[in-house]
Amino acid sequence: MFDIYEICRFFKKQFTRTDVLMIIGLIGLFLLTRLINLDKWPIFSDEGIYIRWAKVAWRDASWRFISLTDGRQPLQTWATIPFLKLFPENALLAGRLFAVTMGSITLTGVFTMMFYLWGKRAAFLGALLYICMPYFVFYDRMALVDSAVNAGFVWVLFLSIVMARTLRLDIAIILGITAGLSLLAKSSARMFMLLTVLAPVLYLGNPFKKFLKKNINYLFLFGIVVVIATVLYNVQRLSPFFHFVALKNTTFVMTFDEFKSNPFMNFWRNIQLIPQYTIWEAGWFIFLFSVAGFYKLFRSDKPLFLYLMAYVVFPFIALSFFAKVVFPRYLIHFGMLYLISATYFFTMHKARRDAAIMYVLLIGSMIVLNLPFWFAPSYASFPPVDRGQYVEGVSAVWGAKDLMEHVRKESQQKPALVLAEGNFGLVADVLDVYLQEGDQIEIKGLWPLEEKHLIEYQPELAKRTVFIVYSHRQEFPPGWPHEFVTAYSKPNSDKKLYLYKLTQVAIPEATQ
Repeated sequence: MFDIYEICRFFKKQFTRTDVLMIIGLIGLFLLTRLINLDKWPIFSDEGIYIRWAKVAWRDASWRFISLTDGRQPLQTWATIPFLKLFPENALLAGRLFAVTMGSITLTGVFTMMFYLWGKRAAFLGALLYICMPYFVFYDRMALVDSAVNAGFVWVLFLSIVMARTLRLDIAIILGITAGLSLLAKSSARMFMLLTVLAPVLYLGNPFKKFLKKNINYLFLFGIVVVIATVLYNVQRLSPFFHFVALKNTTFVMTFDEFKSNPFMNFWRNIQLIPQYTIWEAGWFIFLFSVAGFYKLFRSDKPLFLYLMAYVVFPFIALSFFAKVVFPRYLIHFGMLYLISATYFFTMHKARRDAAIMYVLLIGSMIVLNLPFWFAPSYASFPPVDRGQYVEGVSAVWGAKDLMEHVRKESQQKPALVLAEGNFGLVADVLDVYLQEGDQIEIKGLWPLEEKHLIEYQPELAKRTVFIVYSHRQEFPPGWPHEFVTAYSKPNSDKKLYLYKLTQVAIPEATQ
């Protein structure tokens, strides 16, 4: 029976006033690390896609499943809409607040799971590690779905442990809902849900009859979890585009036919990239404490060690063999496992003074790595693949806000048409993020954008100012009918975002 008074008595017994002040401090620190200069990091092209989807779904309810047109689950689209309503003039901030919110859910999960497993000290240590770990600081500040995937992973893992230990139906229902919502975020959540079937390993050490009985009861509850999660996931069948999810997955994951024809096609590359990416983005040093923590856990609680290691080993093997494309954000759950085991190391280390010194040094190193996320993006420490995505490459669109401000100012005198080099997932979607209600600006994405388009849109000059935005092209043949306006540079790169203005040319009557 639900009893709010019993819950209050529990918290009053477990947490002192000092603890409450520390929790408030952790919440404040989380908000500071996630909100400071939140919209100053250059927009990533994928953010443009996801925010545009949310804007369309907000304005037109018939397009609430718009993300399925590209095989993407709709949770991020739906959850971003409330923030767009709060910040209609800053869609990038709204989109990134979705990630901050998911990060707060993850923080709550980390604190709760550490408290449940190893007590109050572990809860505070783990929460502070989460707040400071570069892996999470960055992705909790980007309008990407990976922060939601991380939140889903933490809660699915925690609730599966609770369900295994208590065998309660209400926990199974909550876990089923959590898993279902995670599946509406990203397909990779399926792997986390399926791994919960291994939770009966926590019963190792019980007498055989008791072990068997608990296994049967757990598997029954697991069946309920699967049913609830599947029902929630299948809400996507309300859209005629649901089948695109399976097609999209084949872009990133090998089919079994592909695997049979060449099982080691990606394996040797992936087994090198996965540790490199996760250790680098987690902040390097925490990996050492994570290994030590897993060793301590093996010595003291083998069933829990085996269960946590299942989330390391099986995803590592599966991704190594089947992943066609590996980016650090796809591997974020490994960072959470580093955090969990490192927290155990610091909590259980007998030499408390030594542990405290190591912990402070680790947090200090993380803060140093985080500084560029807040103040100097060009100095961010990323693997080359992520520096290309978020800092130096075409997908990192420096100057997009300033460019749109320039066009907006010009459009006050005469409506503007922007011809953007790139349609879906390229600069047109990025510029759309900065489009505001009431703007006399139309953005049209063209790929590839060539001289014939500059001729084709000549008639528009009679009624609108026509701008051209080049995000890929860096060299321009002489004689094109456009004039240079400005350019926006990228750090450590000769690539620029160019803004040109279309100029009038004489068009032969036969082509008019």
